[in-house]
Amino acid sequence: MASHTTDTILEGMDAALLDGDQATAMRLAADALALGVEDTLVLLLVAQQRVGAGRVKEALVLLRKASFLAPDEPEVWKRLANLLTSQEMHAEALAALESALTLEPRSFETLVVAGATSFRMGDLEATHSYYQRAADLEPNQPELLATLAIIAARREDCGAARGLAAQALALEPNAINGHMAIARADLIEGDADSAARRTTKLLARSDVGDESRIAALDLRADVFDKLGQYSQAFADYEARNEILAQRYGPLMRQSETERPIEYVRRLLAYFSETSAEPWARSASRDSLGSRTVRRHVFLVGFPRSGTTLLEKALAGHPEIVTLEEVDHLGVAGRHLLSSNAGLSGLANLPAAAAETCRQTYWNAVRKTLGESLLGRVLVDKLPLHTPSLPLIAKLFPDAKILFALRDPRDVVFSCFRRRFRMNAAMFEFLKLTGAAQYYDKTMRLANVYRQLLPLGIYRVRHEDVVADFDGEIKKILDFVGADWNPAVSDFSERAKAKRITPSDPQLARGLNANGIGQWRNYQSQLSPVLGVLEPWAREFGYPAARE
Repeated sequence: MASHTTDTILEGMDAALLDGDQATAMRLAADALALGVEDTLVLLLVAQQRVGAGRVKEALVLLRKASFLAPDEPEVWKRLANLLTSQEMHAEALAALESALTLEPRSFETLVVAGATSFRMGDLEATHSYYQRAADLEPNQPELLATLAIIAARREDCGAARGLAAQALALEPNAINGHMAIARADLIEGDADSAARRTTKLLARSDVGDESRIAALDLRADVFDKLGQYSQAFADYEARNEILAQRYGPLMRQSETERPIEYVRRLLAYFSETSAEPWARSASRDSLGSRTVRRHVFLVGFPRSGTTLLEKALAGHPEIVTLEEVDHLGVAGRHLLSSNAGLSGLANLPAAAAETCRQTYWNAVRKTLGESLLGRVLVDKLPLHTPSLPLIAKLFPDAKILFALRDPRDVVFSCFRRRFRMNAAMFEFLKLTGAAQYYDKTMRLANVYRQLLPLGIYRVRHEDVVADFDGEIKKILDFVGADWNPAVSDFSERAKAKRITPSDPQLARGLNANGIGQWRNYQSQLSPVLGVLEPWAREFGYPAARE
């Protein structure tokens, strides 16, 4: 009888699809799923229904199940990628798109979506590859040519950017990215006035959507900064961030995890009151790590504090392997930091539990890097690992800590000014006061940790590295146990190869002091947060605002 009912439901579902009655088809698919039917079409339709009802997590489960049941169906992978992208899960979305492209390598639409996803991840090389493959299939698509022009401009290949933009604009005079590419090329080549006129004209258009408006405001703000029109630049950074806040706010509010600043506040309250004895006590040794690497180093601090320069420099050393902006530590032990009960367990972590976490970490590191680590120094760079120092102390008690510092006022302004790939931590930077409070609480927490945790910490100031690169890098190499090697000076070439962070395009131009003291141009706009930041400037040896 159940089988007869199921057949009737499925027949009705198919008929509804033929009639174009999507709502009825989704309702019948849900009925079929409730009766235990889990074929691919049922899962796709119910996932679509769940998305419409705002039940995204359920939809993701259904689409993942559909991809397992029908791995040879490109449509399944494309729908999964689309939903993952909507949740800012870009790496997993790109993997799903690659599965679709394995099945349909000449799918123009999928190549374009994969290119857009790579662009959001900051990987310009992959972005260019996907878009170029799409352009080879359909060479006269103006938006595609305009996007390739944008990529060329971001690579600072102004000739290619102008040529591609000209092709795009010949086909479609209103192509937004074509105008953006030319404006960026103008800025790079020193014609900031022309860039200002072009971006202002773009922002006056009624057909500019949020994504393009964000990009245009971002570019015009940099143009105004170049022209010394700092109040106008700040207003554009602020307007851009407001659009981003409205866009990502609902997604962040849906998150079931703590806001990053609340997470830091909780840790600060806990460790300010906790007994020092269990944290000062030696933890079990990382025997797995000692068999994997010669030395284990974590590069922490705060975003925009010079960590990318240090990572790119150290990556050139033949004895050093760097891991950039991948949170394997969180995967291994986030549960031990996610509540006060977890922290109490971490304080007296059993050796067996610690070994399980380490195994998870080292397996993930080896998988990500895909190269031998034996006898080499591993530098795990993620600035916001600073709150995780107790986890590092318990799991990796022999690890070294490189703590990057920079003038706090430059740090906070740069966090507010630069556009990051959005996540919960970067969301805090959209408001100047939020960025300052986040910085303040993180540095307070770091000071508590320095008194509490038995870790070897070396503090390095970004300004000192810029002023005496060789001298400071030699000190760092000595700290991590490696001899001087001139290849560390080739960091600009490594920054050009893969631009993951907002620092990479700047480092691609080589070492310079342009970013030092930038905050002074915006001192009046920063006045609401200087009271929070000045004490840290004094503590780290930077001159006061009036000096």
